[in-house]
Formats: sequence, structure tokens, C-alpha cells
Amino acid sequence: MSMNDVLRALSDIGLDAALLDEAGPDVRLRAELGLDSVETTDLQLELKKRFGVEIDLWDQEDYTLGRLAERIAPAGSPS
Repeated sequence: MSMNDVLRALSDIGLDAALLDEAGPDVRLRAELGLDSVETTDLQLELKKRFGVEIDLWDQEDYTLGRLAERIAPAGSPS
């Protein structure tokens, strides 16, 4: 799994593609991308559906795109 997977999931929940094109690994979900509570919940559900991984996006102040990619990476690794 990579940053591109995270960006694709964000795009699929409705975030502006132009905004995502400029996003790097240090960009934070809520503070910089402006995810509201509904979008945060939608992303959490999309990550579970798409990657089979449960990530509580409310368990820390704000995830960066890079940290989120790291968290979903083990889900894509062979067992």
C-alpha cells in the first residue's frame, strides 16, 4: 500500500482531486485537507472496506497522509 492508495481513497469519498494532487506525506487530514467529521468517518469506513484494516482516525490529534499509508501497508503485505 502506498500514498497513492490513500489519495485514491480520499478521492473516492469526494475530496477535490486538485487539492490531493498537491498533497505530500506530511499533509494532515483535518488541519490541512479540511476533512470534517463525516468525511473522516467515511474515510475510516472506506479504509476498512478497501484494505480490510480498522484504523481509528479519532485516536490521535490528526493523521498525516504518510502515517496513514504506513498504517495500511501491513494490510497489503503477504502473510
